[in-house]
Amino acid sequence: MISLANYVMKGPVQAYLGTIAFALLAIWFTPIGFVAGAIIALVTLRVGVIDGLKVMTAAAVVHLGLSGLLSGSYLAGLVVILEFMLPVWILALVLRQTNSLGAALQFAGIMAAGGLVFVHLMVGDMPGWWMNLFNQAFRPILDQAEVAYSIEMIEQMSRVMTMLLAMFAVVLWFTVLITGRWWQGELYYPGQFQKDFHDIRLPRNVAIATAVVAIASIFFNESSGGLLGDLFGVLTVVLMFQGLAIAHFAVMKKQMSNGWLVGLYILLAVFPQTVLVLSILGLADNFMDIRNRMVESK
Repeated sequence: MISLANYVMKGPVQAYLGTIAFALLAIWFTPIGFVAGAIIALVTLRVGVIDGLKVMTAAAVVHLGLSGLLSGSYLAGLVVILEFMLPVWILALVLRQTNSLGAALQFAGIMAAGGLVFVHLMVGDMPGWWMNLFNQAFRPILDQAEVAYSIEMIEQMSRVMTMLLAMFAVVLWFTVLITGRWWQGELYYPGQFQKDFHDIRLPRNVAIATAVVAIASIFFNESSGGLLGDLFGVLTVVLMFQGLAIAHFAVMKKQMSNGWLVGLYILLAVFPQTVLVLSILGLADNFMDIRNRMVESK
């Protein structure tokens, strides 16, 4: 991966070729778009905002054009651009201006929250919309294939699907961004990325907003059409990254085995409740400054 980053930073031609190549591959295998987004982030952070915009635009146009030509629809291509390209460039712009991963993370949450408000205003009944999509697009296929499914489980999923997608968007955008930041550190500032990640801090008003939204969602989530619950999910995953930063810092400071971090990420993958635990840790850090206490206690 570092060799790839080194290649695309040799010159503008290499940057365009690398980004466009991975954007094209994303037509057939969407996750490849992750690499294209990381290159866009790297170019934006290292070379400049306009250069990053040019690289992103070239990759987006080529990807959108070819995906539309092959499938007859531009929708799939647009999804990839909104997943891996445009939001990542915006976050890289924020990171370049602020030099703060915490500020970029906060803005990722703001973008996801804005998207939630927009879709709730446009659609209204999000669970009903997801059920309608299931009945029209997926149910006939499952019925024809005689695949057994629980309609109760589908209805339960429809209530949280919007929240899960918003949470996934924050995780994806920020992960692509920090991959670009990691490349930048490895190529030009060895060791700097670890310091930046360990120092991820969100403003205290994020913690306060999380507490307020959590309480409000208990009483008014149904009347808000599920919007408050969805917003709470986004705030939770934003604070999760601060909790992860604390965990990484603790392992480094206490000179513990990296196996602890491997175990933590396995827990994240297997038990979704781990997200809430880490977010509570991140929330507490806004009031207790846990990392500074670790330094003082040594």
